[in-house]
Formats: sequence, structure tokens, C-alpha cells
Amino acid sequence: MSNLLIVESPKKAQHIRHILGDGWNVKATLGHIRDLPLTGEAAYIRPPDFAMRYEILDAKHQEIVSGLRAAASSADTIFIATDPDREGEGIAWHVCQVLKIHPKEAKRVSYQEVTESAIRKALTKPRSVNMRLVAAQEARRALDRMVGWEVSPILSRAIGAKASAGRVQSPALRLIVERERAIRTFKPTPFYQVIAHLPGEKGNWRATWQDGTKEGEYFQDRGFAQALADAIPTLPLVVSKAESKPTRKSPSPPFTTSSMQMDGARALKIGVDDIMKAAQALFEAGAITYHRTDSPNLSEEGETMLRSTLQKIGLPVVETPRRWKAKGDAQEAHEAIRPTKSDRENAGEDRNQQALYDLIRKRALASQMPDAIYQQTSCTLDGGQFRERAATFRAVGSVLTDPGWQALYRESEEDAEGDGEKSEKVAANPVPKLTVGDKPKAESGEMLAKKTKAPPRYTESTLIKALEDHGVGRPSTYASIIKVLYARDYMKRRGKAPALYATPHGESVSDALLPFDFSGLDYTRAIEDSLDAITQGQMPPRDLLSQSYTDLKKTLDAMPDDPTAQPCPVEGCDGTVTRRESRKKPGSFFWVCSNREAHNLLTDNNGNPGEPFGEAGKGQANTNTDGPACPKCGHPTGMYQTAKGHGYFRCSQGHGSWWSDNGAIGKAWETLPAGKGGKGGAAKSRTGSTAKSPKRTGKAGKKSRSTIMD
Repeated sequence: MSNLLIVESPKKAQHIRHILGDGWNVKATLGHIRDLPLTGEAAYIRPPDFAMRYEILDAKHQEIVSGLRAAASSADTIFIATDPDREGEGIAWHVCQVLKIHPKEAKRVSYQEVTESAIRKALTKPRSVNMRLVAAQEARRALDRMVGWEVSPILSRAIGAKASAGRVQSPALRLIVERERAIRTFKPTPFYQVIAHLPGEKGNWRATWQDGTKEGEYFQDRGFAQALADAIPTLPLVVSKAESKPTRKSPSPPFTTSSMQMDGARALKIGVDDIMKAAQALFEAGAITYHRTDSPNLSEEGETMLRSTLQKIGLPVVETPRRWKAKGDAQEAHEAIRPTKSDRENAGEDRNQQALYDLIRKRALASQMPDAIYQQTSCTLDGGQFRERAATFRAVGSVLTDPGWQALYRESEEDAEGDGEKSEKVAANPVPKLTVGDKPKAESGEMLAKKTKAPPRYTESTLIKALEDHGVGRPSTYASIIKVLYARDYMKRRGKAPALYATPHGESVSDALLPFDFSGLDYTRAIEDSLDAITQGQMPPRDLLSQSYTDLKKTLDAMPDDPTAQPCPVEGCDGTVTRRESRKKPGSFFWVCSNREAHNLLTDNNGNPGEPFGEAGKGQANTNTDGPACPKCGHPTGMYQTAKGHGYFRCSQGHGSWWSDNGAIGKAWETLPAGKGGKGGAAKSRTGSTAKSPKRTGKAGKKSRSTIMD
């Protein structure tokens, strides 16, 4: 008897093959085995049918599919064990398509951890492919292709440079750009604080003057603040309120995908993409549970295991197991991220994996430990009236009396502007126990001159928090969103600092996308709600695509064909020029004229059309020698050179251009007919070679019309 188990990752396949042993063949799909084509009308997702025709896009996946078919032909039973999420379900459906298995008859298995017990248990309870989940995945893919392919050409023309529109990264880019501009236009406001310094048995402590300003306002009377600070040692301070009480701080829940990305980025000082790669490797090696999850809660098995490990290593365990409420829009029905064996202290093949495993393990264990307990002491000091203002001061301090969960795990500190700094200052203030009526004597006063600070730039960690708060994307997509923004030069980091900056290119793209609904922060939240409705069988996918396409087309139709278009500046030419970015030299621009037979491409002069190539700098015409006669009108041609030194002739009457053939008229600068060399026709390059559309590597697979949209 022979069984075939199909997973996504080769590493996972190797690990599971070792677990299952003889009688099992384990194959990997290497992610998606098919996708939408990259050329032709089939590449577009359009009404009325919104058909999605899939291809095996490269030779590598052709080989993988051939291997799957060969393995399936000799297998008695085929199990499909792709990842337990929306994308994994989509891959399972594609596997069914290429192996000609009906989704209802498929043996789909899923597990939360790559361990022998979890896998063998899953194999005993196979199910059919969840077509509602597949429908949501396919609708998501259709929306992304629709936005990218319909909008990107218009976007590129709008900014005169190559650019791509993305349904999810566009609102993320907008967050970065709006923060960049808020920082740029920020004007600091000066304000003043007054501090009283008082002696105590455990060291000096401080009380802050309550200036009486409302929230959002700042005390700006420097003279008064300095006078009050100077007068503090003479003020008759009396304790009007005093309190000392224990306060409790509960541990955070075990990691979800987003909290792992945020805390991991802060604690490990690595990028979110590296965190997800490390988590993927740990999951495939069987060290942690599935790392794409919205749930903060543990399975009963995981809960019991963690509590048992705490007892074994002599750490306290909370009496009642802790549970947390999942977010209202939580999508994945998985448990939180935890170690598969919590008594295993180390795991991972490199430094990132090892550090992340340690963080995951300690956070999961800490979640089942008692609260940390602080003794918080506070008091209010009344100093009477000073220049018709109340001289009231307040002090708060906390001392850790029982570390509880903090004996094992300490959360990474927030950014300098976050709560982490404030908590540290409060805890470092040794306020003594006082009673009402006490009259402590201040040793000195201090005026602090401060200025309001601009909002901090996002880091990868805080950007993820903002995306989560606004409902942009899903935790499983945050790393890819950030990766795309870097790759397209929409944002960058400077040096080793974690702060994210919007690039000028990113700002141009964000501005050009403002008319589109998908650039707004509310759009993706609504889309995710719709995808959830599709998953639950409450919405047909075509309804979502139809409405989205209608909204998209309405905006596209209202936009000019090419905002850079303007009359050609070449004398005697009645064409129209448009700005383009060089493919070979990104950031370098030129202008194309609709009347290509009249003259060459134009240079770019600070965003405006300049002289035709060959008429400036090294390409200046040789006026000492006339060229051969124009073959069309007989008038002499002028001799020119391209920027790369290729000689050519151009008719002085505007009848065309020809390459130089050893000083004689050579091959004409041709314009190809529409449909060849690219959309709308392409000209031959300056070296005489024809510009071609981008190639796909490998032999294209046969298009498949099988789609749940049909």
C-alpha cells in the first residue's frame, strides 16, 4: 500500500516523510502551483463573467506538477495537507484541479503543528476541500489582479514613471505618506513644567505641578513657571491626599501573528519579513504551532502542556487557566502561537530562529503565570496660592513586590514616545508613604523647558499596529505589504534606524491614487468583511467583484488618458508628447511624441520636454557636413549621433530618420504595427533591435478555465 501526502514546503515534506516512515510519499507544491497569466486578455479579470483562467507559469512548477501527477498515479490514497488558512485551501483546490480530483472527494487534512501526534490524528479525520474558503481566496486574488492591472498603467502615466497600484499596500503607503507630511509641516510648541524635589528615606522623589491646563493644551508662561520653581523651597506644602495600594499587571496572551511581528521586531531588532521567515522555518521543523493566526487562545492540549512545564521548572502557575477574547474580525480558527514541546528550551537553525523561538516559548509560558504585583504610592501636595494660581503638586511611584510572570518574560519596550518610557519614570520615583496633613519640605524646584514633538515616524512594528487598528489587510499579509513598499521604492529606512520614510516616488504614487476607493483606510476593512461573508456563504463572490469593478471603472473613466500629455515643442511638429521613465535606468526620464516619423524621442528637462535626442550635448548635429539626400523628398539630411554614439540621418523637412550605413542612408527608424512589440505598437530601439514584452521563464502551461467564478 502506498500513500501520497501533498504539502507546500519541501522542508516540511522532508520532516513529515521522516515522521511517517515507510509506505508514505510526501511531495511539496512549493506554494501556488498555478496563477493567472501574465499576458493577453486572459490576464485581466473583467465583467460580465470575471473568469479566471489559470496557468502553470514556469518550468519549475511544470516539473512539480509532473512529479505530483506521477506520484498520484501510483498512490492508493492521496491526502492534501497544504497550510490551514485561506491561501492553503486555495492551493489544495488547485492541486485537485491538476490531479483531476473532485474537491468533494478530496482527502483534505489540516493540523496546527508539524508533530507526529498532530499529523497522525489529522490523517484519521480527512475532510473535503472547503469551497467557501476557496471562493474567498479566489475573490481576493481577483481583486488584487483587477486593481493592479487596471490601475497601474494609468498610475504610471499619471506620474510619468513606472509604478504599481496595490489594493492593500496603497492604504499602507498612505499612512506612511500622511505621517511624513505631518512631520514635515509640524511646528513645535514650547511649554513648561515645574518639578518639586523632596527628600525621602529611599532617595529623593519628585512631584509635578498641576498647571490646570486642559487636555491637549500646554502651559506657556515661562516667567510664571520659573518664579514658581524658585519659590518651591518656601512653599508650605501639605499632603491633601495620600494612597498606597497594590496594583496588578497581567501577562499578555500568547502571540498572534501580528503581536509576534510587532514584539519580535522591537525585541530582536530585525525586519518583519525576517521574523516571518524564521517562524515559517520553526513551524516546518515542528518546533511551534501554525504561525498565521488571529487567535490569542490556546488549545486545551497546549494549555495543559504549558502549565505542566511551569510546574516542572519550579515557576508559579495561575490557579485558573487564562483565556482571552479574540478580536471581532478574527479570521483564522487556529490557536495562538506556542512551542509544540514547551519543555524544549532551544530550537532553530540560526540566530533569528533561536531568538524568536525563545520569545515565543517564554511569552506562551508567561501567559499561564500569576500577575506581577506592584505597590503603588501616590500623594497630592497643596502649596496654597502662588500669584493667584493653585500651587498643587502630584507624585506617583510604584515598586515591584511580586514579579509573577515577569520572572520569566519581560515585554520589549515601546518606542521612546510610548508608554514604556512613562512607566519607567513612574517606577523610578520612590514616593514615601505619607498621611493627610503631613508637611514635607521641598529641597528645590526645577523648571523644565520643553517643546511638543512631531509624531514619530512609523517603524515596521508601529506600522503593523496601525494597519491592524485600521483593519488594513490581515496579519498574514503584513510582512508582504511592507516588503512590497520597500521593493517598489515607496518607502525606505535610513541607515540602521528603524524609522520608515516615504520616498518622493512613494508620495507621488500616493497622491495619484487618492481618487480611488482602495487607497482609503476603510476600503480594505470593508473588503475583508466581504471576504469573510463569502467564507460563511453569505455573499456570492461575483457580487463583490462586480461592485468593486464598477467603482474602479467609474474612477478610471473620470481620469485623463495621460496627465503628462502636452503639445510637442519641436518646431513644425503637431504631435503630442508624453513623459516616460527609462526601463534600463529607473529615475531617468524621456518624452515620446505621437509623431514618431518627424523626430526622435525628446530629452527630459526637469520634468518638461527638452530637445530631441541627438540635438544636445554629444548628440549635437554636425553642421559642417550635409547628409545624403532624403529618399522621400530629395532634400539633404542632417547628420546626428545618439547619446551612445550611433550615427543617423534625419530629413530636414521632417520626412523621417535613417541609420547611417557607412555614411550612406541605411535602415529606416521604423514604427511597428499595433499588436507587435507591445501594446499599441513599439518603435525599434536605437541599436536597431525591437523592444519586446517581458518574457516568462519556462514553458507556459495550458490555460485552465476551471474556476469557481464560472
